[in-house]
Amino acid sequence: MNIFYILTLSVILIGLFGIIVKKDLILIFINLGVFQEGIVLFFVLLAYDENSPIIITHLQGYADPLIHSFLLTVIVIGFANLALMLVFAMILSSKFKTLEVDEIEKKVKKQ
Repeated sequence: MNIFYILTLSVILIGLFGIIVKKDLILIFINLGVFQEGIVLFFVLLAYDENSPIIITHLQGYADPLIHSFLLTVIVIGFANLALMLVFAMILSSKFKTLEVDEIEKKVKKQ
């Protein structure tokens, strides 16, 4: 197995572990970004192929640009989602005076 696949899998698992374990909303959002970038890295690794068809013959390696354009769209959408989640976190923190998920759930159940 290639070392890049192992590193990519470790980035994905670190992000997933942080999403599951952390209780602070901001840390969950950061780990969600790490998880998403791990997925993007995985697809970049999948896009690389030494035998891809290309007209220029002197190139050694080639990556499919179609997949990279999709991944650029994924990155932009992920940034927009992160901005929206931060707005929701601001609303929740102003209403409940905390960013801890457990505290917010307790206060919502009381209402």
